Amino acid sequence: MQNTPDPPETSGKTEVILEQAIRSFAELGFRATDVQVIADRAGVGKGTVYRHFGTKEELFWAAAFEVFQRMRRALVEAEHAAAGAADKLRAACLAYGRIFDQHPDYLEVFVQDRAEFRGTGPEAYKRDHEELFQHFLNIVERGIAAGELRPVDPRRTMVALSGLLYGATVQSCYIGQGMSLQEIIAAGVDVFLAGLRPGTAEVRPPSHPGTEDQP
Repeated sequence: MQNTPDPPETSGKTEVILEQAIRSFAELGFRATDVQVIADRAGVGKGTVYRHFGTKEELFWAAAFEVFQRMRRALVEAEHAAAGAADKLRAACLAYGRIFDQHPDYLEVFVQDRAEFRGTGPEAYKRDHEELFQHFLNIVERGIAAGELRPVDPRRTMVALSGLLYGATVQSCYIGQGMSLQEIIAAGVDVFLAGLRPGTAEVRPPSHPGTEDQP
């Protein structure tokens, strides 16, 4: 049995509620946001919000999912427009910074899921993150196979690149010194990618404490 599409009015209300949820959670934080505030800003009754999204937490995750999907589209579109593995990675990273520069409320919601829920979000949300990670992991693997990138460990490389992006995201408000997030990411990613290009000396992974080579 096929799902029946929502009537246009219902779909429109959902979109408006989501937009105001993103705005409210970004401005007030999850704990301080009252669903009534979101309802008022969306021009609907509080009961309408609950009918569409269930609980306040479910509404937050719907807002976080919407932000993630918009970010994902921006990254994939930027990557598709570039040629070569390194350029694809760079384009996607700059798109990551650009979308958060253009939409600071997205950034506030994006970091709250970790700060507020400590990785205990819906499994579907985690799968979407893993799928995006895998998308760019595949680009690294193809780049290595084509000789565009050094023969590094692809997954370690993507974990490191993801960490660079997240670190820049969190630290930008402290060390930005007037730079946009996109500019901060560009500086870090250019250094990172320089180390991935063929001809760069291999860097050994750090040893575990207590296993360093003795003189």
